[in-house]
Amino acid sequence: MLIYIIAIYLVVTFILTAIGIERYSEGLKIFITSLLLTPFVGLVLMLRQKRSSSRISYYYCKECDYIFPVKMTNCPICAEQHKKIRLTKYTSPNDVTKSIKTLNVA
Repeated sequence: MLIYIIAIYLVVTFILTAIGIERYSEGLKIFITSLLLTPFVGLVLMLRQKRSSSRISYYYCKECDYIFPVKMTNCPICAEQHKKIRLTKYTSPNDVTKSIKTLNVA
């Protein structure tokens, strides 16, 4: 029974660490706090911190299937071919690749 409690404790600690790395880039601090004190204290520490990383927006061209990680209104690759194609904004390249099944990042 004790082994199950320890396993759950470690799993919750690793989940909090993964969330802390992704959202706040403070994974080591959250991991040590959760491991030595409790995962509840690690959760409180994580929720009190502000987001330190900003979200990147991706811009997708439907004509040439390229994804650009910088803000643009028109596709520069299509502009070289004298086409004016507006880019579509996405928050994740995974949303785009689910529909086109390939990924070309410029």
